[in-house]
Amino acid sequence: MAKRERVAKETLVTMTWQKQLAIELLVISGIGLIMGLLGPFGTYAMPFALRLAYWVIFILVGYLIFRPISFAAIWLHEATTVPYWGAMTMALLVAGLPLSMMIGFMINGFRWQGLMFSDDFALLYLQVIGIGLGISLVMRNLFPREYRSTGDQGDGEGPDHTLPLPALYNRLPQGFPDTILALGVEDHYVRVHATERSEMLLMRLGDAIREMEHIEGHQVHRSWWVAAEAVASAKRQDRNWRLLLTNSLEIPVARNRVAALKQIGWIK
Repeated sequence: MAKRERVAKETLVTMTWQKQLAIELLVISGIGLIMGLLGPFGTYAMPFALRLAYWVIFILVGYLIFRPISFAAIWLHEATTVPYWGAMTMALLVAGLPLSMMIGFMINGFRWQGLMFSDDFALLYLQVIGIGLGISLVMRNLFPREYRSTGDQGDGEGPDHTLPLPALYNRLPQGFPDTILALGVEDHYVRVHATERSEMLLMRLGDAIREMEHIEGHQVHRSWWVAAEAVASAKRQDRNWRLLLTNSLEIPVARNRVAALKQIGWIK
């Protein structure tokens, strides 16, 4: 059973990354189309279809080069004293070089001769860096939880977020605490509980639980899901059990879930 749950969680994480990648590629393609319509940096004179293709391919290739390097930049920021934007600037400078060489090679009639160390190449490199910086700002604002370091996710006293935050955070407002304690049903809504804050989401509890992915927790009642790290203790009232969470919230436990919660140590 444990192996099956682990495989299911790994599958959910993979699906989340696949969804995130698909969304990012769609946004990047849209940026490429906008650039193609505007035709900046002297490309407006190109035939319309060729100009669109040029910019979409250019932006996509740049994304595929920069995205992996951005992970290295985040690691550098977390492992050293290098500021976040300092690390990302270095990533842009590194990623911009091969991309500029590829574009310059194409513009130069697929010849390397005379490409490097020229004023035209230096200008091209600066243009690539400028576009990359602009796209980085756009992506960081659109996907703030994906384009940031784990050090930006709290004060270091909370849990270790070495994995990306659950997909449910894409529905929550910016600034919502990074530790979700419980999910509870209220009418047709799901209330997401954190330590000192809660938010209502119009969705089903089952869908909300699926979007919690790799976070360890259990559905303890038809209307409640609780994260493992949120359980402080349990108390019995007559024949019923209730979980006491770290934020003082009391959660009812369905009778058919008591045995399972005793097995994992939530109820003693």
